[in-house]
Parts: sequence; structure tokens; C-alpha cells
Amino acid sequence: MTTFLFENGDGKVVDEHGNEVHVYQMEIDNEQYPLEQLTSYDQYLDLKPPEKATIMKIEEREEESAVEENAENRITTTYRSYKDSEKEKFFYYLYEKGMSIRGAAAELKIPKSTAYEWKKKFEEGGDVFTRKEGSGRPVGRPAILNEEHQKYLVEMIDENPSLVLDQMMDSLTSQFEGLQISKTAFYNFVKDKCRISVKRAYFHSVERNSPAKIRERKEWVQRWQQTDMDYISNCIFIDESGFNINMKRSIAWAKKGERAIVKVPKTKASNITILGAISSYGVVNICVRRPRKAEPSKKRKVGGGTSTDRQNKGKKGIVTGHYFNFIASTLDVLDKHEQLKGHYIIMDNAPIHTHVDIQTLIEARGYGCICLPSYTPELNPIEQFWSVCKSKLKRETLLKEETLTTRITEACNNIYISDLQSFCQYSAARFKDCLDEKPL
Repeated sequence: MTTFLFENGDGKVVDEHGNEVHVYQMEIDNEQYPLEQLTSYDQYLDLKPPEKATIMKIEEREEESAVEENAENRITTTYRSYKDSEKEKFFYYLYEKGMSIRGAAAELKIPKSTAYEWKKKFEEGGDVFTRKEGSGRPVGRPAILNEEHQKYLVEMIDENPSLVLDQMMDSLTSQFEGLQISKTAFYNFVKDKCRISVKRAYFHSVERNSPAKIRERKEWVQRWQQTDMDYISNCIFIDESGFNINMKRSIAWAKKGERAIVKVPKTKASNITILGAISSYGVVNICVRRPRKAEPSKKRKVGGGTSTDRQNKGKKGIVTGHYFNFIASTLDVLDKHEQLKGHYIIMDNAPIHTHVDIQTLIEARGYGCICLPSYTPELNPIEQFWSVCKSKLKRETLLKEETLTTRITEACNNIYISDLQSFCQYSAARFKDCLDEKPL
């Protein structure tokens, strides 16, 4: 049946019954913006690994029973002192050989209670090894560095985290006249007293934690806390991410004194873009952007030569058309599952996400549409999902019978539901930081 549309004079389009109708500027076009589905909610539920919570509980019970058993035997055993070499060997077996506490204890013929005590003390930052006689600062001698120096160093690092140890030491000694300290003692003070260590650096835009952005995040959280939106029970998180076949871990093993070198192919690998949708219930939809078929090129004469009209060649990256197709595909998946209907679709505010047709499509299908404030990846759980997927890809090289997309599919289907729930809980916990106007 043909439907006639009219403009009602108020700038709105209505049908013959007077109902407002939205005329989409965009439409689902799988030829112009092709996507290939790698996995969906049903496939994920069929292929997901069994949850690890049961295994963890069994291990905890075994450890508790071992501690109780050792506590009972402690009365009848006599104390024996151990050399530092024995303790070093125990931790070598534990962390380098990957042995269990019981296995390492049995190998060294030490009581399990002692082994558990060493491990607990080590993890709590206590001294496991014996201090040599005469070592350390003599009793009664005041420490060279104090709380005033600690405060100065912490403020300096907050201001410029990229400083090297020499720069920190030079700044401190120039600020406090007559201060003399060895580099080793200074490093130990920074590490132990200031509790500062060298870590992988994450580079943030200056605008990210500006007063305006912090205020924007607070207002966003306040607005949505007044609704029924809940990250754990009724939200779907959407984003895209780039993958390539040469992705490697940024750390590697090497002999002491030698550089860790990982060989990579000479040619640069092409990136592929994956679009994903997840929730606390599972992986909802994962698609890969595919290149569209090339149309016949149009040639025209230019100054006696031949020039190719490149207007028909598509862009390499994700455009709004791909995203529109993916949203429609994701809504189709959600419509098949009663527990997922009517959820909020949450995405960042990238330009390709904010087209009016995307919001209209989502709301017309009975779902909520929410765009996150800018510079807030911590508020989108799918960012952690992508990180875990990429870490799985980096661990092993592709086999001959594998492709990058099959490995990505496998990685997505191997994420625990408990991990997805943890991702959502982490992002939801950041709401308090936004309300407290803390930087993210």
C-alpha cells in the first residue's frame, strides 16, 4: 500500500493520518557500506567458556584448608631458620617456574605453613630476607630525607611525570641547600616512601581534564542518574577499534644485559576495523568492515592526457554509513531477545555516531540513545573489552589455517561473562569520580 507524506507547515512530515513520520536521509546499504558479522549474542552464548568463578572458589578452599592444616601442625613442629638462598630459590620456583606454593615447598622440603607465610609477607611488602649485620642506617641517626622532601617530590611528579631520576635528584638538591644523598638511597626513598614507580605512560589531551570537561562529565552523570539507566541491567555499549596482523606485546623476555627484540614482517600490515556491541549479559554483535566492490572508473581527457575520476572510490575508514548499518544490525539482534529489548544504546560522541538519523533509528525501534561526554573512555566498558581481545591476539602468532578475523572472532567469544560484568562495574564506579569532579 502506498503511503502519502505531507509537510504540515511546521517543518514536520506527516502521513495521511496526521502521524509524524521521520524521513531518513540515510538507509541501510550493504553494498555501499558492507559489513560482515563475526559473532552475535546467540553464537557467543554457544561458544563462551565456562565461568571461572567455580575454579577460583575451589582453589580458595584448598588454600584455606592448607592454612588450617598447617596451623594444626604448627604446635608439634620446631622452628627452623632458613637461609636467604633458600628463600630466593622458593620465589624462583614460584614466579619463574610457575610452580604452586605446595609444589615449591615440597621441592625445597619446607613446611607448607612457612611457604604460605613467606608468600603472604612478600605480597604485603614485608621483609622476607634477613638484614645483614651492620647494614642500613645506624640506630639513632636521623634520616637524610624527610616528609618535606617527600611532599616536594610528589608535587614535582604531579606537575611533570616524564622527569628522569637525575632531573628529580638535581631539582631536590638545588631546592634544599646542602642536601647530599647517593643515587641509590634517593631511588629507594622515591620508591618506598613516596610510593612512586616508573610505569607505562598514557598520553592524554590537555583538554581532557580541563575545568569545562570535568563539569561536563559531572552534569552528564547527574542527568542520567535521574533516569532508570543502569550499566549492569539495561545498557548496550558500542564502539569500533582497529586491528592488524602484526600486533605484538610491548614487553618480551631476554637474557640479562641483552635487548628484547621481536621480529616483525618488513611490510606494514593493513588495519581492519571491527565494530562491536557488548553488555553485561554477553557479547551482542561483532562485525568487520569490508571493502565495497569497485565500480567502473570514469575517465576523461585532461590537457591531452587521461585522468581517472576518483569520486567512486570509497573511504578507507569507518564512515557514518557503516555505523548506521551496524546499529541496524545490532538492533535486529536485540529484538530477538526479550531480556535485551528496550535497553539504552551507549556510545562515545564521535562525529559518525551523532548523526540525527542514528538517534532517530534507535529511538524509533524502542531503545534509548546515549552519547557519552568527550574524553571519557573510562565510562565505556567496551574499551576494556577491546583491550582484552587485543591481548589475546598478541600472545600467539597466526597459524597457517587461521586468518586475522577468525582469531578476532575466537578472542571475542572467549571473554567470560563475569569479565564483561566487571568491565561494566568498573565504568559505573567512575561515576563517583565524575560527581566528585576528579580527573579521569
